[in-house]
Amino acid sequence: MITLNNSRLSTTANVTEKFSNDSHNQITGVIHENFHKMSLLSSNTISSSNLKMQKFSSSWIIRTAIILMMMMMASIIQASSSSLENYFNDDTGTSIMARPSPYSPDYHPECDIILPASYSFMNNLEEMTELSPPLPTQPQSLPPLILTNPNHHHGALGGISFRSSASTMHPILQKYLSAITGNNHHITKRSTPYMMTGGGGNICLNYQDINQAIQSAKMSLGMFSIPQENNHLSSDYPKPEHVAKVGELLVKASEILSRSYGLSKEAIVYGLPRIDTTNTIIRDMCPSIMKPVKCESNKYRTLSGMCNNLEYPSWGSTRSAMLRYMPPDYADGLSAPRMAKSGQPLPPPRVVSFVLHQADENDYDTEVTYLVIAWGQMVDHDLTFASMPKDKNDQSIKCCKYAPQQRHPNCYPIQMPNDDPYYKFYPRKCMDFVRSTAGVKPNCPLGPRHQINVVSSFLDADCIYGGAISTTKRIREFNGGRLKSTKVYRQMGLKDLLPAKTKNPDQGCERSGRTSNSYCFDTGDTRSNVQLQLTVLHTIWLRHHNQIADVLSEINPHWSDEKLFQETRRIVSAMIQHITYNEFLPIVVGRQTMTKYGLNLQKFGYYHGYDAKINPGIRVEFQAAAFRFGHSIVPDTVDRFNKFHQKIDSVRLASVLRQPFSLYHPGVMDSFIFGMVNQPAYRVDVTMANEITNHLFQKPGEQFGLDLAAINILRGREMGVPGYNYMREYCGMQRIKHFTDLYGIVHNETVRRYMELYEHVDDIDFWSAGIAEFPLMGAMVGPTFACIIAEQFAQIRKGDRFWYENGHGTTKFSMDQLSEIRKTKLARILCEAADDMESIQLYPLLAAHSTSNPRVNCADLPEMDLTSWRESYLPYDNNVGNGNIAVMNTIIDDYKAKSKAKAKAKA
Repeated sequence: MITLNNSRLSTTANVTEKFSNDSHNQITGVIHENFHKMSLLSSNTISSSNLKMQKFSSSWIIRTAIILMMMMMASIIQASSSSLENYFNDDTGTSIMARPSPYSPDYHPECDIILPASYSFMNNLEEMTELSPPLPTQPQSLPPLILTNPNHHHGALGGISFRSSASTMHPILQKYLSAITGNNHHITKRSTPYMMTGGGGNICLNYQDINQAIQSAKMSLGMFSIPQENNHLSSDYPKPEHVAKVGELLVKASEILSRSYGLSKEAIVYGLPRIDTTNTIIRDMCPSIMKPVKCESNKYRTLSGMCNNLEYPSWGSTRSAMLRYMPPDYADGLSAPRMAKSGQPLPPPRVVSFVLHQADENDYDTEVTYLVIAWGQMVDHDLTFASMPKDKNDQSIKCCKYAPQQRHPNCYPIQMPNDDPYYKFYPRKCMDFVRSTAGVKPNCPLGPRHQINVVSSFLDADCIYGGAISTTKRIREFNGGRLKSTKVYRQMGLKDLLPAKTKNPDQGCERSGRTSNSYCFDTGDTRSNVQLQLTVLHTIWLRHHNQIADVLSEINPHWSDEKLFQETRRIVSAMIQHITYNEFLPIVVGRQTMTKYGLNLQKFGYYHGYDAKINPGIRVEFQAAAFRFGHSIVPDTVDRFNKFHQKIDSVRLASVLRQPFSLYHPGVMDSFIFGMVNQPAYRVDVTMANEITNHLFQKPGEQFGLDLAAINILRGREMGVPGYNYMREYCGMQRIKHFTDLYGIVHNETVRRYMELYEHVDDIDFWSAGIAEFPLMGAMVGPTFACIIAEQFAQIRKGDRFWYENGHGTTKFSMDQLSEIRKTKLARILCEAADDMESIQLYPLLAAHSTSNPRVNCADLPEMDLTSWRESYLPYDNNVGNGNIAVMNTIIDDYKAKSKAKAKAKA
């Protein structure tokens, strides 16, 4: 047993006792086996008349010899026990005892934990980053792979470098690991078995060591109890902050083990996560949502995304850990933000921002409308939400207002240089930045820091409906399947607005300088007010949901409120999926990339690409870099247009960030809808609008805000996103060896500035270079971002059991229903949701063009026929049932007649 003593991991006599007993048992087994063989040999020469006596005599001799041998070995082991206590100290004085076997280098009975006998699993990059089956307990048939310490004598277990000999390793990964791993720690292998070493002798890792590391981590973090909410299993509990407690604990325990054993980055990334922590005290701390649960196959999604995958229930669910395409590049292998290849700090984020990403003028992309920005942000919010820590009052953490020693441990404030071209004129030397909270993977493995995705990774419209039952209850009307709305302007012939956010009104809303009765809007996502155009999209989907629910209620009067809500939610999520893959993604990544990654939708029939082995979880490289391409295309102003597509006016972007109050004015909603389909976006390039590099979330009356470019750069570093060069190579492109190799990939001036900022080409931040790449033909983004975005959306589609095109089980739409969903066009959605829209271009994400994208009358756009959702209600009495069918047919006929009359009146 290992006990805690003055912050050190120390041993007691029980360790020696366990070691003695284990060794004694092994020796006894060998003696039994050898004496048994001797007895068999002697018995063959004994006559039958003396057989019983000879057997008795042999047995007595064997037992006597065994007892004597046991007594001798026990005394030897007891006398030498002190020499077996080897401690390996880290910088904090923490130590873990190592117990190498003195008997055989190939057999370690005292080791509870071993690593795989081979690293052939590295050949599959997807498996390395997603599927990490726990390590088995020590097998008797195979020699073990054990941890070693670099400070211990290498002895008989020397080996050749794994990096230079592992032919099965993915070549990109091999180079990557070679680059991020120091020369002092290696993974080495012998012909048999493979051994994980640090340049020295062996160290056995025991479950008691892990338990003690956990206890030490708890004391270090002042964490004397684990939140009881982690034992709950619902869409509400545990909350992300409860999960984060365990995440921080696992990272700290991994740090203790890593320092104590001198683990290499390879061992941290691939060894620690494969240890079966269910055999440790971690099992009782692991949140219930990360433990195996029993799932049933239902027609409708759960709000949290749990049980989408019946075999791996937590995959893609809310509060799950983000995944990775490449191993994390943390400075210490575990958690510290990325540093330069030389080990020196990378250039400050704010310096990178004003040297590279700010310009006096920005180029417009005249082919793309502002609606691409709003739609992309809505999709992003549907898929990703990195959990952030809160203070005691459940408010955003402030860093700059406190002295360094008083700051929250997650504070990583961005310092402003004295010669900052903008902030030098204002009394600002620091910008708040808080790192994301630590997440956990299924069964709570050890290893590098993970990030929590608060929302589900499925494109399931949870930004509209919420991912927790408490949120959904708050926004539902519980009448006819409808969502709550503000009906104040109905008497004026205008459609409903979103409900006012009266609960936690300051959350995601800038109300300073306004009256106390000024409210933002309430939706299924707390970020829906972040910019006004996004709020407009949420309003559009609220209106569309209620329109669909009303029609379904007409044609299925026997449906309950719950049935109407769930079926409408199912239809809306299918429509969002269809528009995203049919209209949005082809513009972003291009048609060739769509084909390459299998993103094109089926025109007929069902899709049979669902794969239960594909994890649809969000990748860090997607969340922290690639899908932030949209930040580059946000203009400095927001334009309003009238129904005739004529410009009315422009307002500063900063004035509508977290301030959607103008939507309360009657008729203003339409002017912003028309503005989104007429105003061009900026081009994807290295520069960003001044409004979001100097004035992001600027408070009314102040002269400065935050810098989104600097935030993006530091976000990637604190999440361990590898540099641009590694991601480029991951996507199959040639590695950049010198800065001059960037000519032809980015602008020449950008290359020159990279040379000024970074020591080495491998140091360039992924997001920074990703937006700087020249775009692919027919796409908005360059090849590396296109690769990451396309791969992520391919996994979202293939890993979603409820994907709208799927044709299996109870989740599928009928073929008639699927045909109606395929009629969905964003233009039609906008026409139906606007108060007074008569015409719009066929593809509103693209600028109107007389031939390639003409404006059409709303009445001419295809309309979804919801009669395919008619459901006959047949009681057991056939006569009554026939009567009900007749009633249903009458209702359907009336509905069709009303629809035709309505369309005729519009025309």
